Amino acid sequence: MFAWVFGYASLVAAPEPGALQGRLHGYRRFWGAAMNNWEGGEGAKHFLDRGTGERPRIRVAYLDVEPRGGSWVNGVAIAVDEERLAAFDAREINYERIDVSGAFETAEPPAAGSLRVFTYIGLDAARERCRQGVAERNGFVNHDYVAAVRRAFQRLGDDALAEFDRTTDPLPFPERDLQVVMPESIEGFPPQ
Repeated sequence: MFAWVFGYASLVAAPEPGALQGRLHGYRRFWGAAMNNWEGGEGAKHFLDRGTGERPRIRVAYLDVEPRGGSWVNGVAIAVDEERLAAFDAREINYERIDVSGAFETAEPPAAGSLRVFTYIGLDAARERCRQGVAERNGFVNHDYVAAVRRAFQRLGDDALAEFDRTTDPLPFPERDLQVVMPESIEGFPPQ
């Protein structure tokens, strides 16, 4: 095992044996990253409107974390080797990987070694797309993404969903019923 990746949203839905439940201290979860659904060809990740089958010209938002004193977010840390970490990097194209080893806390640390923990935060460009989505009122969140994240935290048990709600800023966008079209290179990960 090379390191751990802390998931605070859709990665919590990944069925990972040995994942460590924990908290990332000094961060707050918010709806802060977005992609332009009209960019990229058919081989790029994009969304179709379930009702019409069309690819709408919208910005699709995702959860993000940012430093905020006195705050924390709950989630899970997933063990990765260098190959799996590279796969996460390829999946998280709207995010950058940062080392948060000193901010991660778990009640059940692994038996051997120290924890090297990474997480992903929104790129400046992804955060700007999100701000534009709010300003231009063309930002949406995929209903399936919201539902999958909430189910994942509910499955963690012991008040995890309530803690998710307490540690997440309110949704600034309407939900929309979208169907994700994923490139083969990132299939096998939980829904985004």
